[in-house]
Amino acid sequence: MHPALDEFSRAVVKKANPGLSTFANNPENATDYIRPLLDYAVKYVPVSKQPYTPIFIFATAGMRLIPIRQQEAIMKNLHTNLPLVTPLQVIAEHIRVIEGKWEGIFSWIAVNYILGRFNRNESEAARPPTVGMIDMGGASLQIAIELSSKDRGGGHAIETVNLGCRDDSDIFRYRLFVTTFLGYGVNEGLRKYEQLLGDTLLAENKTSRQAYIRDSCLPTNLVKTVSRKDGSQFVRKGVGDWDECVAQLSDLVARSGVNDECEVSNCYLGQVVAPKISLSDMELYGFSECWFSTEDVLSLGGQYNYTLLSTKARDFCRLRWSTIQSRSRLRLYPKANEDRLRSQCFKSAWIAAVLHKGFSLDKFRNRFRSAFDISGEEVQWTLGAMLYNMRYFPLRDVQRRYLLEKRRRENAHSRGSLCVLFIFAVCIIVAVVLQRWWHVKKGFLKREPSMWGYMMLSQDQLYPSHYNIPSFS
Repeated sequence: MHPALDEFSRAVVKKANPGLSTFANNPENATDYIRPLLDYAVKYVPVSKQPYTPIFIFATAGMRLIPIRQQEAIMKNLHTNLPLVTPLQVIAEHIRVIEGKWEGIFSWIAVNYILGRFNRNESEAARPPTVGMIDMGGASLQIAIELSSKDRGGGHAIETVNLGCRDDSDIFRYRLFVTTFLGYGVNEGLRKYEQLLGDTLLAENKTSRQAYIRDSCLPTNLVKTVSRKDGSQFVRKGVGDWDECVAQLSDLVARSGVNDECEVSNCYLGQVVAPKISLSDMELYGFSECWFSTEDVLSLGGQYNYTLLSTKARDFCRLRWSTIQSRSRLRLYPKANEDRLRSQCFKSAWIAAVLHKGFSLDKFRNRFRSAFDISGEEVQWTLGAMLYNMRYFPLRDVQRRYLLEKRRRENAHSRGSLCVLFIFAVCIIVAVVLQRWWHVKKGFLKREPSMWGYMMLSQDQLYPSHYNIPSFS
């Protein structure tokens, strides 16, 4: 499977912001939001193929965070109105909010597909090893790794996924540990952290409706006002202590679990029982914020190095906010906008806390790397979703070709049989004609003396008596 290309040989990709969840209070506008994406895509689908080209719209963590009633209202709007605005095939089952684990499965499929880890046929005894993946979004976090049949643990997070086009084949059947942590993306992690700061202030000073707190997770002298749900506000004033920030976030990650099983078992993020394997020994890829939070400002995307990360993140957080702004104006952070610069200290610390405290990844001995693209192809869970949901198409094509070949052979056999019958019938007709001709000929010979008969006449018949024939006796 390869992406469609535009007239400049670029992959046909178009993104829209913000997400569908922003229409929670006005679902009637959801179709208008999606329509430009479909209008763009349909230009690259042949007109004759458009009615048979299905569209898939899978909503993820942002939608899962809003109430079910609002989710259903948005989905209903899309189901009802999309068929009216696009010639593409719209099927209700293809437009839905997906579980977080499927977001993880799709990401796992995408990265392993691009890496060629699914290249295998029936003649090979062993299949290539797959890589694990961690996808850190804004609202949620997913992890997916393959387990062998001998690996134990993982509880209810074990899923068997068949990527083949035949349900009765195990060639592309994989046993995965896959789970999602809703609320542990970088943006939701920040919200949890700010709530913790607000609760701490409230406990220390119950009489004040506004206060400030020295915050290790902001660059030095950066000030941010935070509004709480109860209407109160407090101010975060940055002191730029990255190591202290990581320590605070590690405590937050460690105590956020609610699973009683984690009292006696090793768990990820204190919530989900982990399989009895070490992530430090596994080839592991990190996507989305795992890449942006290490690359956009620190230029450390790729092979993970905790020593370098901590050094550069520590130096950045110590900078005065005015210095960071001056550097930004000089284009020293060309990949980062102001929002990224404001949140960089926290986000890099959150990544470190989740990896090392949440997943027990060894700081100095691991095979983790962050990535945005692989071999020039951007890694998106949407690629995995397409591969999984279209996996039966190769089988359908094979079956279609088999049926066509079968019909061709049947037609050829039928034509051959008709030809044989025709020749046989002609032979019979010829034989009958010859037989009848022979009988007619035979009757004619009996009625008319032939030349041979004439030559066998007696001498008296040949020469009448009035001819004098000399005798030579």
